[in-house]
Amino acid sequence: MKRNLIGILSLVAISLMLNAAGAYAQSMVKANVPFDFKVGSAQLPAGSYEIKVDSASAAAIMIQNDEGKAGALSNARREPARDTQAKLVFHKVGNQYFLAEIWRSSQAEGMILPTSKQEKELEKEMQASNGHKGGYEEVVLALN
Repeated sequence: MKRNLIGILSLVAISLMLNAAGAYAQSMVKANVPFDFKVGSAQLPAGSYEIKVDSASAAAIMIQNDEGKAGALSNARREPARDTQAKLVFHKVGNQYFLAEIWRSSQAEGMILPTSKQEKELEKEMQASNGHKGGYEEVVLALN
């Protein structure tokens, strides 16, 4: 009797873990981005986007506009959940925007995208031309 109970409880626990992992693997949010932006080396136009986080791979992110004409893939570093709203954080350097962070909710891990080579070079140019450490401006958009 004890064996059956332990076996059943083990199966229930495994089933719950698989369902939770499956739900996370399909995690998706939507955002309306009113400006052109870059993800890595990909240039994406302003528009409505779906952002999917795939937990099956280490930290893959897929960003696709609703028309299916523009998209990008990127890896990201996971960041522990914070008490924050669902949002996208962009770095604005000069007149260009770079996607930097994705926060799906206060209970979900955040995703920090690596700084692209182009963003680093543009920051150095801005710093040299301004004569001070100007770096970037953070622009935050709420997720739908």
